[in-house]
Amino acid sequence: MNWKRLALTGCLAAGLLLGPLPLTPTASADTTIAVKTYGSGLTVEGLYLSQGVTLSGTPVLLTVESFNGDTLYYDQTTTDEHGTYRFDLTLPQDLDSGMLRATISVQGEQKSSTFNYSKYTGDGVISPIDMGPYRFTGELNGGQKQAVIYDTATGLEMTRISGSVSVKLNESKALSAVRNAESGTNYLTISVPTDETVAEVTVPRSVIAALIERMGSDAHLLIAAEKGSYDLPLDAVNPVLMKQVLDSQRGGLSFMIAGFQEPDLGIIRTQLRKQKMPDPLVTPVTFIARAVLDNSSIQLLDFGNRFAQMSIDLTGARLAGGQTASALLHHAQLENLTPVPSKLFRDSVGHGKLVIKRTGTGKFVPIQDARSFSDLQFTSQREKVEELSNRHIINGRTETSFAPQGNITRAEFATLMMLSLGFADKSGTNTFRDVPANEWYTRPVAIFSTLGLISGHDARTFAPHDPITREEIASLMVRCLSYVEQRPFVDTTRILGQVEDRSSISSWAREDVALAISTGILDKNTNYVEPRRSATRAESAEMLYNLLTYLKMI
Repeated sequence: MNWKRLALTGCLAAGLLLGPLPLTPTASADTTIAVKTYGSGLTVEGLYLSQGVTLSGTPVLLTVESFNGDTLYYDQTTTDEHGTYRFDLTLPQDLDSGMLRATISVQGEQKSSTFNYSKYTGDGVISPIDMGPYRFTGELNGGQKQAVIYDTATGLEMTRISGSVSVKLNESKALSAVRNAESGTNYLTISVPTDETVAEVTVPRSVIAALIERMGSDAHLLIAAEKGSYDLPLDAVNPVLMKQVLDSQRGGLSFMIAGFQEPDLGIIRTQLRKQKMPDPLVTPVTFIARAVLDNSSIQLLDFGNRFAQMSIDLTGARLAGGQTASALLHHAQLENLTPVPSKLFRDSVGHGKLVIKRTGTGKFVPIQDARSFSDLQFTSQREKVEELSNRHIINGRTETSFAPQGNITRAEFATLMMLSLGFADKSGTNTFRDVPANEWYTRPVAIFSTLGLISGHDARTFAPHDPITREEIASLMVRCLSYVEQRPFVDTTRILGQVEDRSSISSWAREDVALAISTGILDKNTNYVEPRRSATRAESAEMLYNLLTYLKMI
């Protein structure tokens, strides 16, 4: 396989993985190079001197290549004020093993070091991530460039009290980290280097203002702690509220990441049993964010259509084959647990985190489950149905049968959409005369109609018990896609040109059906859409699975 430059994941992904296994550094009069391997992670660092004097601001070029000459990594940095340089990267998961070479070029001089890489194969138990200078956060930022504050020297001021740590920032050092971040950086990562169960981090308004000014509309704050990490895009915060934060003398944003304690753990276990769900994989985690004003603070509960990301460290959990790991949101007021979009991050050396996408904060319970139905044996959508069932998004007609060829109603599908996107705690107003109060479908219909994602047959009639058609599902899928991200362009005429029964598509649904085909929500190779036919339960599950996959939510 030919690994060309920048074919790695996480070019400058922050964080170290397993405990370091340093190779003996190679040194010359002017340059040192040390390579440390951490499973799939790699750190290359060293010192540049000239006649015994360390030199700062000197360009350093790194190339990592296999012995057959294929380039795996290629990047450049500069030495810091102490004359040192450092590169952090993650090797691709489909690279199994082999001898590799890291070469540093500084001022025309080259220095190389070789190391052996071997891909981990484990027994399903999630390995701990030993803490290095800062925590690994590549499951959230995907290796994007970031400015990192991770100890006292870089700007952390910590106070520890019986199992919790309170973190504030040294404004001068934090501002320097933001303002000196290299071009293309859009993350300020605050890594809490302790193992306390509860971590609280406060970011002052001056640092937030500098972050927005330096990194623009795509600026992110990433808080990395023992139990999990929280990635907040700053444009998710209501702009009016953000202005109040920036105008307040003592304004800022505060975050709390905490593992559940009793009696909350007991409540969670009881609720899991009540809903016939398995025990948690690891301790559930609470994520809270607040806007801090001069004399008050406001909890950030709902980001509208903007998704933040959170991750839960699964260290110690055993992932069983054939089961699906996912996250549930605990609703204290509703006294239930509902699914949220989540995806397992697993690297090649056995580390694992559960990444959650959410239009707000909350209390999350990581589980794994496997459910099956006896009547799916000869159904082509079997794997997709079971994946959604394992996540508790979709249920069977009974505990053992799914009824794949049965119809699905408009009310049932609205409920599936609410669960799949994690919108169960959003608010909505029911305006339909044929949707009674306190029915099982009242809340999802109210939420989705209020968000403009679903409509009735007219302004006052929803027809909850009518079967939903294939073109209605396609239209709903596309509306949800457009709610989550910018709606892609679609060449409706070209896409529908391959569809034999395109004349049967309702005029209002033509563009949505075309977009559903182009994004893979509907089969891209289909010749017949059958738009006005009632969708089967298996077909509706497949389309929902395809949408969530397209949005990278599962």
